[in-house]
Amino acid sequence: MHPSPRGAILTLTAPQATLPPQPAPRPPDARARIATRRVTLMHDWLLGMRGGEWVLDSLLKILPLAGIRTLFYRPRFIDTAINCRPIHPSPLSRLPGVRRYYRWLLPLLPPTVERLRVPERTELVLTLSHCVAHGIRAPRGVPQVNYYFSPMRYLYDQREAYHRHGGLGGRALGWLAPRLARWDFQAAARADHRWAISQFVARRIEDAYGLTARVIYPPVRTGFFVPPPPDRAAERIPEYLLVSAMVPYKRVDLAIRAANRLRLPLRVVGDGPLLRQMRRLAGPLVAVEGRVSQARLLELYQTRAALIFPSEEDFGLAPLEALACGMPVLGLRAGGLLETMREGRTGAFFDRPTVKSLCEAWEQFRPAAYDPLHLRAHALAFSEERFHEEIALAIDTVLNE
Repeated sequence: MHPSPRGAILTLTAPQATLPPQPAPRPPDARARIATRRVTLMHDWLLGMRGGEWVLDSLLKILPLAGIRTLFYRPRFIDTAINCRPIHPSPLSRLPGVRRYYRWLLPLLPPTVERLRVPERTELVLTLSHCVAHGIRAPRGVPQVNYYFSPMRYLYDQREAYHRHGGLGGRALGWLAPRLARWDFQAAARADHRWAISQFVARRIEDAYGLTARVIYPPVRTGFFVPPPPDRAAERIPEYLLVSAMVPYKRVDLAIRAANRLRLPLRVVGDGPLLRQMRRLAGPLVAVEGRVSQARLLELYQTRAALIFPSEEDFGLAPLEALACGMPVLGLRAGGLLETMREGRTGAFFDRPTVKSLCEAWEQFRPAAYDPLHLRAHALAFSEERFHEEIALAIDTVLNE
């Protein structure tokens, strides 16, 4: 031991305590990893906020660098969270008043979607498809995933409904269908992976394309759709609710005819090409509001007796939104509803898409028999948090293959 310099004060230092070993830092989870990746999202069109657009809205929360490609875009009908992202519509979107007649442009959509440019630096192309979005072409070497809301309904299981209700457009679709189906089959085969929003849609993908798809259920906004405050929970108005787009396969006419026959109050909200027709069909106890705000929709879910759901749906967001607000559901025993509803616990079914079958079930339906707390708990299994965790892991897996 060296002597200390003359005049210096010798300081003795106590031995340092031995700290327990610190755990290794946790590796970033899938959500953190994909947040840094460059993903291009392809959505068929952005002309209003329906189920598919709310799925897009949810995806953007975990993909902060994502840009969007779409065929048609009208910002004033779209949520702010989507509008603030880079959105690149096709040249068709510049046609004057195209929102009124875009369905008539179906023959132009396949070549248009194939010509949409995807940035070369893109690391993944993720399509959200119910029409032609899955036909976009990813750059060479870039993986493509098609997340299907549905195969093109006009070509497959809903073809007859569109032909029956679509007038001249429906007949034109019949002439175009064979050529369009060939293109659709080839577009589906190009993707590296296919995901579906329900087992029902996965089976339709297999029927249409001979391909398998992984099921990832879409998110329900259970943070927004909440039960009424306790002091208002018992004040539900004895009026039924129907929430739907006004398009042929939704069978809004079925519910209106049944309500007319039973003389039951029904409130119908939603927009689409059949809106005027549904207003003409409505009897004195049926109110057709048309498009409503999200705040108004929440109010209706919180204050009306039950949801009537007359269509064979791919998944069915509206029934789960209703359940999240403590509202039971009377729905058609078909489609995605069989995966998301529990008979006798979340509501009741009617068996056939006929006025007679719906009337018989409606007369026996007792909304007050269902526990709002149980309805809410069931909806929470389909929450946005669950969706984010599941789809983030799926995206991360594809990016690391």
